[in-house]
Amino acid sequence: MMAWMDVTVVRSNVRSIVGLLGLGLLIAAVVRLAPDVDAAPPQEWQPPAGYAVAETVPVSADRMLRLWIGPAGWHVESLSAGRSESAMGAARGGDQFAVSEILGGFVGVVPTAGTHAVTIRAPGDAPVHVDVHDGMFLAPVFPADQQLLVTPLDANDKPLTAEVSVLIAGRG
Repeated sequence: MMAWMDVTVVRSNVRSIVGLLGLGLLIAAVVRLAPDVDAAPPQEWQPPAGYAVAETVPVSADRMLRLWIGPAGWHVESLSAGRSESAMGAARGGDQFAVSEILGGFVGVVPTAGTHAVTIRAPGDAPVHVDVHDGMFLAPVFPADQQLLVTPLDANDKPLTAEVSVLIAGRG
């Protein structure tokens, strides 16, 4: 009786080992034959139809901001090490200056007709020249308290109005 049990135990152990080896081979085959997720390049994010890139500004050595402007608003995209993050604004224009801090950049609205650029600065600091596209600008964030001083400029970089103090949305 003891010999019969020994044969059964041996067969059971052999079946278990063979079964585990088969399962291991099956898993190895699935892993080996599975498509490589990194093989296909990721699709670049695109805004809705009608939006176009207005400005791309470097924020650091490995990060850039991109401003897209379209008929219904704007998008800001942050590009860093192959990854992107975005934020959108549903409206633009209007009769008020506006500045928001978005994804490490200042997005501004300039209502003055004929504006081709602006200078922006924190009170007491030197001005930074920034291009304006369809009444909007994008600039990297720099130290500022709760406001920026904005001066709209014409095509010859001459001031169109006096410097305007604009509260930064998202601060304070």
